[in-house]
Amino acid sequence: MSMQVLYDIAGCDRGWAAQRAAMVIAITEQLTAQNITREEALELMEDLVRMDALDQEADDIELKTALVSAVYAVAKVI
Repeated sequence: MSMQVLYDIAGCDRGWAAQRAAMVIAITEQLTAQNITREEALELMEDLVRMDALDQEADDIELKTALVSAVYAVAKVI
């Protein structure tokens, strides 16, 4: 479910959200291919949703919440 949310967000017209969602998808793919470690993946994902940077760009609170929730849900299962 969370990956589907990320795919949906990656296809949206909000650049800040689409870019971050696409990056999380790429990180997950790299982890699956064993090109990065779980710890590296988690660190990269956390960097993408750091609230200070995200707050400066996010213009849609619902989309921001969906993105952050999906990233943390994916991070829990990897």
